[in-house]
Amino acid sequence: MEENLAAIESFFLEEVPLILEKLTEDKQPVWGLMTPQHMLEHLIVTYKMSIGRIKIPVVSKEEDFLRLKAYLMKDSPMRRSVPSPTGKNELQPLRSASLDEARAKLITETESFLSYMKANPNAVANHPYGGPMTANEWLCFHRKHFKHHFIQFGLIPDYE
Repeated sequence: MEENLAAIESFFLEEVPLILEKLTEDKQPVWGLMTPQHMLEHLIVTYKMSIGRIKIPVVSKEEDFLRLKAYLMKDSPMRRSVPSPTGKNELQPLRSASLDEARAKLITETESFLSYMKANPNAVANHPYGGPMTANEWLCFHRKHFKHHFIQFGLIPDYE
């Protein structure tokens, strides 16, 4: 996992803002129900989960944590249309007034997460599938998760 955390951090600070510039309100997903704004707000929620500001129950068995965590942190494709761990698979009400506002909030949450991670390297927060994860494990997961949704909206090419 020490696959160069600086490179992963660089993905969030340098690549993500450029990719987000390509996201428009009329962008259609390749799969799933989310709108572009729903996707951004979903990513914001996962950041909040990773620093303990939102708590979602763990739905996996403890004996599966190691295997699931390894999958969640690996830079490889995620399964598409994964059911929500909360059981709520319908679109949630939008929280931001616009796509641009959600985009700005996501950039702010990215910076907050990276600052939190540096200040609290031993912090642990539960992932609904992977169980307890450290800040560095969450960093790897967030990269995988962002790429998954960027592929969903055709913002980056699919894994080859």
